[in-house]
Amino acid sequence: MAANTPMGNMGAVSSLTTTHHDTYPFISLERTDLSGKSVFVAGASKGIGKETALSLAKAGCNKIAIGARSDLSGLVNEISKAAADAGKSAPQVVSLHLDVTSDDSVKAAADKISQEFGGALDVLICNAGNLEKWLPVAESNPTEWWKSYEINVKGTFLLNHHFIPLLLKSETKTSILTTSYGALGVRPGASGYQSSKFAVCRLAEFIATEYENAGIVCYAIHPGGVKTELAYNMPEDMWGVLNDEPALPAHTIVWLSRERRPWLNGRFVSVGWDMEELESKKDKIVEGNLLKFRMLV
Repeated sequence: MAANTPMGNMGAVSSLTTTHHDTYPFISLERTDLSGKSVFVAGASKGIGKETALSLAKAGCNKIAIGARSDLSGLVNEISKAAADAGKSAPQVVSLHLDVTSDDSVKAAADKISQEFGGALDVLICNAGNLEKWLPVAESNPTEWWKSYEINVKGTFLLNHHFIPLLLKSETKTSILTTSYGALGVRPGASGYQSSKFAVCRLAEFIATEYENAGIVCYAIHPGGVKTELAYNMPEDMWGVLNDEPALPAHTIVWLSRERRPWLNGRFVSVGWDMEELESKKDKIVEGNLLKFRMLV
């Protein structure tokens, strides 16, 4: 597909490596040891966020913080059970009521996690998101359209604004932002969602640039096409792309949380890519400064 079409070069991006729709041996939780790590999952109540929190426990993560607007009490018990079933020690779990669009709420979450986790956080996972009903600009609901920016962009900014100081005091210093393949295209009606996800990719570049010397690494990930409540807000004719299992993004995020990967700093990463093949392209990616947005002229 030509790069100047509404869908851009999405096909070329998605086929960068072998494509996966479910977990696979290279990112297996059995091969990923997160003992000693502390991780915060924002947007953890359901879907990919919930699966990620459970996968962190299975990988032996010692300190897991979860945040969402809805009740998380059941998930706390599920996390403990997941760790036990995997033969891991019960992690310290911090559950927080969180509104990512509220400066006060995010600051309070950062203060609480700092207090509980000794002032540091290894990995921040910005998973909260919104997808409005897709309509042309003049027909859209301004409140609903802007809500995508409030959650996807402002929420991601606030999480990093308040948690980067904690990341700087840790070993892994990793911030994972949730974007989408939607950031690569221009589908009529999707102006709020797709442009907000484009902004998230650029925010990842800013964080990488501003904090590279301090050791922060930041990735903007496409979390796959998973059958979540949020994803079903897309038009029905797009539901056919929802063919990924929740374990694929969850296990990929756990793999990314294992260690710092400066060569991916500020870059777009699709969880559908084969991570072993992606690693083999490391030199090419760094030398060409690939997987970032640039204007073709």
